[in-house]
Amino acid sequence: MSKLKDDKRLFTRRAFIFSGIKLCFFISIVSRLSFLQIFRSSHYKLLSDRNRIIVNQILPARGKILDSKNKVLANNKFSYTAILDLIDILADNKSTVIETLIKEKKLDDKIIDNLKTLPNLINRNNRFVLMQEDLTWDDLAGYYILASKIPGIVIEKVQTRYYLYPKQFSHVIGYIGSPTKEDIENSENTALSLPIAKIGKTCIEKEYDDLLFGKSGIEQIEVNSRRQFVRAIDNIESIPGQNINLTINLDLQVEVYNILSEHESSACVVMDVNTGAVLAFVSYPGFDSNLFTKKVSSKALKEYYDNPYKPMINKIISGLYAPGSVFKIVTGLTGLHEGVITEHTRFHCSGFCELGRHKFHCWKNKYGGHGSMNLQEALAQSCDVYFYNVAKLLSPDKIAATARDFGLGTKTGIDLPNEKMGLIPTKKWKKENKKQKWTKGDTFNMSIGQGFVLTTPIQLARMMSILVNGLNPITPYLHQIKAKINPEKLKYKESHIEIILEGLYDVVNSGYGTARRSAIEDPDFEMAGKTGSSQVCRITEAQRKLGQTVSDDYWKKEHAVFVGYAPADEPKYSVAVIVEHGGGGARTAAPIAQNILQATRRYVY
Repeated sequence: MSKLKDDKRLFTRRAFIFSGIKLCFFISIVSRLSFLQIFRSSHYKLLSDRNRIIVNQILPARGKILDSKNKVLANNKFSYTAILDLIDILADNKSTVIETLIKEKKLDDKIIDNLKTLPNLINRNNRFVLMQEDLTWDDLAGYYILASKIPGIVIEKVQTRYYLYPKQFSHVIGYIGSPTKEDIENSENTALSLPIAKIGKTCIEKEYDDLLFGKSGIEQIEVNSRRQFVRAIDNIESIPGQNINLTINLDLQVEVYNILSEHESSACVVMDVNTGAVLAFVSYPGFDSNLFTKKVSSKALKEYYDNPYKPMINKIISGLYAPGSVFKIVTGLTGLHEGVITEHTRFHCSGFCELGRHKFHCWKNKYGGHGSMNLQEALAQSCDVYFYNVAKLLSPDKIAATARDFGLGTKTGIDLPNEKMGLIPTKKWKKENKKQKWTKGDTFNMSIGQGFVLTTPIQLARMMSILVNGLNPITPYLHQIKAKINPEKLKYKESHIEIILEGLYDVVNSGYGTARRSAIEDPDFEMAGKTGSSQVCRITEAQRKLGQTVSDDYWKKEHAVFVGYAPADEPKYSVAVIVEHGGGGARTAAPIAQNILQATRRYVY
C-alpha cells in the first residue's frame, strides 16, 4: 500500500514537471507569436511586400529645347530598350543565363565577364544592365523570344532624345547620355540608377540638366512568386522637365552653318551688342548629336576624334587663337588712354621696324610699307609698324589691363560648360611660367595680337560688343531668361572710342581699308570691323626675300579672322569669324562676316 502511494506520488510529481514544461513551452510559443504579430508585424509585412510588390520609378519626359521663335530643336520620341535585371539572375542559375547570353550574342564580352563575377549583394547602383537601345522590330521580336528563356529581361518603352538639327546645333545643345557611376553616386536623384536614365553631357543639355530632367514618378505593381505582373497598386505621375527657349534664331543658325561649310574648319558667333543674347553660334564641322544619345561604337568615336578638323571641339568657347591684327584695337585704345599718342600722332612705315639687330616686319613690307600713318589710317590699313611704335611707348601690363577690361583673357560667363580663359600675358606671367624676363620684342608681338596672346571667338565678339554699345560689360547668354547687364560702364573717354570706331568704319568702307571688298552697299546697314591674320608658324627672313609670305601648305597657312558689327551708325549686332588656315582675314573671313550679317538682317533685324 505504501509502495502504491509512493508510485502515485512519483507519477504526480513527474506529471507536474512535464505539465510545467509544456506550459512554459506553450507560453514561450504564445509570447513569440504575440511578439511577432504585435511588435514585429510591420517588419515582416514589409519583407512580404518586398517580395510581392515592386516599386518602379517612372522617368519624366525631358523638356524640349526651342529657338527664339518657339521652333523645336530638341524633342523626344518613343523607342524600345532591352534591360537585364540582375536580381532575377541571382534567383536563377547564373551559369545557364550566361551561357544563353553568350550563345545569343546579346551582350558585350566585357559585360559577360562582369556577370561571371557577379556579387550576391545587388543595390540600386548595380542592379540593371543595359543590353540594347533603340530596338528595331526584328530586335524587339528577338528579345521577347530570349525573355522566355532568361528571367530578368525587361523590354521598356522609353522616350529618347531626338535632335532635329543634330550637326547645326551640336555645339549649342550638345547631347545626353547614360550617367556614369560617379554621376549616380554624387546625385540625390535616385532615378539616375535606372538603366534608361539619361543626363546632359555637354552644352545646354548639361548646363540646364536640372531644369530639363523633370521629376520622376512612382509605380507600384504586385507580382507573383515568379515575379510576374498581377496588378497595378498605385501610381504617382512624373513631372516633365521644363522647356527651354534659346536666344538662337534657327534660320540664321542653319544659314551660318551652310556658309561656314565651304571651309574645312571654322567658327562664327553673332551677338546682340546691347544684351549679350547669342543669335548664332556655329563651330564647324559639327557632329551628329543623335549618335551620342545611345551607345556609340568605338569606330564612330575614333572617326570623330581622329578627324584633323576637330569636330568634337567647341571652337567658339574652347578654341584658343592668336587674334592677330584684331588686337590692334586694344593697343591703339591703350595708347590713347595712357596719353602716349593722340589721333594726330603719326609714325612712318617703311615696311619694318628695327629693334636692336632684329627687324619686325609689316605685312606690306614687300611693297615698301604704308608711309606716314595716324591711328585711324593704321587701323584701316592694319599697319603693323604703327603699333610697334606705340608698343615702344607702353608697358605690356598697360596693354593687358585694357584687354582684360574688354573681356579678353577671362571667361565671358556664357551659360555653357568648358569655356576656356585664353591668355593675356604680363611680365609676371612670363617670369612665373616661362622663367624668363619680358623683352621689348614680346611687347611688339603682343601689340599686333601675336606672341603669347590667345583668345576665343566668343571673347572677341564680346570685346566688339562692349566697344560699340557704350562700354557696357555684357555677358553672352543662350537661355532667353539669362540676360545679365552690368550697370558699371568702363571708364574710357568717348572721344577715344570714337577714334577707334572711325578706324573700324574705314577698314570696310574707305577706299583703302583692308576689307573694302566686303562692304555692305546699303547706307542703312553698313558693316564695320577689323580684319586679322593669325600666324601659325614663323616666316623666316630668307622666305621674305623670296616673297614667300604665304604658304601653300594648308596646315601652315595663317588663320583668317574678322570681328565686326552692324549697322555701323547704330550698332545692334557683333560678329566674330575665324577660319582655321584660311589665309588673310580680309580675303576669307570678312566676306563670310558680310554674308552672315546680311542674313542676320533678314532673319532677326
